[in-house]
Amino acid sequence: MNVLATLRNLWRSIAPRSHSDVEEELRSHQQAYAEDLMRQGLTAEEAQRKARIDLFQPVMQNETYRAAVGLRLFDELGGDIRYGLRALRRNLSFAAVAVLSLALGIGATTAMFSLIYVVLLHPFPYANADRIMNPVVINEQRPDLPTWFATMKPQFETLRRAHCIEDLLGFAGANMEITGGALPEDVIGAYLTGNAGSFFGVHALLGRFIEPFDDQGAGQHIAVLNYRFWQRHYGGDPHVTGRTLELGHTPYSIVGVMPHSFDFNDTTGVADIYMPRSLLHDSVNPPVTFPYIPWIKLKPHVSPAAADAELNAIVRQFAKENPNHFPQQWHLQLQPIIAPFEQNTGRTLYLLLAGVLLLLIIGCANCSILLLARGRARQHELAIRSAIGASRWRIVRQLLVEAVVISLTGAILGVTASYWLAKLPMQLARDFFPQESVLRINLPILTLSLALALATGLLFGLVPALRLSRPDLSRALPSRMQSLASVPARHRWSALIAAQVELTLLLMATVGTAIHSFLLLTQLPLGYNSDNVMQVGIMLPFRNA
Repeated sequence: MNVLATLRNLWRSIAPRSHSDVEEELRSHQQAYAEDLMRQGLTAEEAQRKARIDLFQPVMQNETYRAAVGLRLFDELGGDIRYGLRALRRNLSFAAVAVLSLALGIGATTAMFSLIYVVLLHPFPYANADRIMNPVVINEQRPDLPTWFATMKPQFETLRRAHCIEDLLGFAGANMEITGGALPEDVIGAYLTGNAGSFFGVHALLGRFIEPFDDQGAGQHIAVLNYRFWQRHYGGDPHVTGRTLELGHTPYSIVGVMPHSFDFNDTTGVADIYMPRSLLHDSVNPPVTFPYIPWIKLKPHVSPAAADAELNAIVRQFAKENPNHFPQQWHLQLQPIIAPFEQNTGRTLYLLLAGVLLLLIIGCANCSILLLARGRARQHELAIRSAIGASRWRIVRQLLVEAVVISLTGAILGVTASYWLAKLPMQLARDFFPQESVLRINLPILTLSLALALATGLLFGLVPALRLSRPDLSRALPSRMQSLASVPARHRWSALIAAQVELTLLLMATVGTAIHSFLLLTQLPLGYNSDNVMQVGIMLPFRNA
């Protein structure tokens, strides 16, 4: 069932009968009552008249019925929304300025929340990614420089048996080259233990991922392709599985392609090709294997502190066996796999979020002033509404509904623009974000946008609504007295405008300072002439049999 059908059924459950249904039923009752009166001896005209008097008109009965079942509020809100839309259509310039002001603030705020959501909150497509930890060795003399922790195969198996560990992944990266063609091509390979499929919990786009039987014995020469490598090297060929890829003059059978969202990032960078870990061994001394770099998936309800205490005792035993691999004073620490990105970009993203929230507040202030100015032009209309019986709450509700209509329209435009605004930082500085981070409009982001729209509508609409709903007694005073009475009001308006101008200038000064600092940083002298100087990196392929 789609969303529209769900909403339609929900509305039918709230309002099971429409206006026409109720009026038709009331007319049938009225007609039956009139026929009963005619059987008692009244003429048709007298019977219809008496039925209308006794049962009232169907329209009036319909209103009474909907008020009794609690649906009158929905009718009034629907009327307020329609009136608000007509009022905005009559004042297109006012509507455009107000909607664009809010669209900018809501769009920028939603974009930053989207970026924080995909970069810091849910960056990885792995199953239970919040329980995946990277064990690092902390040199207590240099605690700001943690180092990767590696194990040999016996140590890896010992570590796997720890009580706090649910699953343990071992991997190692290597520079490789594709051979068999006109020219070799450098690629990055990642050797993974056979439990990689269950550890990550990500299904292959084509074929399959590495399975435990691939990692048994000497290991099967199979390869799983990264999505981007598959697109670049094979042009997205859907029939690539089963073909042979030659790596270092050794043929590998392609058994699968991973989805676009999977970009496992090991110590050497995002891998192009994934292979069983058992294939990585010393080509000169085949029995000698290379160390494993472990990723740990903790059991549910096991805290990192408790796991640290257990694993430190195990790893200290490893340090006694290989003391040269550890500093003099150290301890093992489990870091969430998102920790490096939080350290590099988290503070910057939160600072940017604070800046766009300030922009949203300024947009709300702009709309409040616009609504106050528009409300002064509508004082005659509001006075007439009050004179014919409209309560203060009824006028406040009408003005608030108009403000919420403006904010919802701004939210629609803002969410549309936020997708492109959030993609801009990831395109300009892709290396600072997890490779798996994929921007998409999802339920939490839509919920935030709707909450922002309602909150901002109430925020910038409440003060003008409360102020304009009060009866303006100064209108009854002579012009001189009215001018004197309006002096405090002018002071309040001046203070509000002054505060808005101060916030705008503060934001502009902050942005200008940031841009100026960035330009100075790009022009910082390097101490040498960098013209025509280029850096060339040469990848040394790893040779294995």
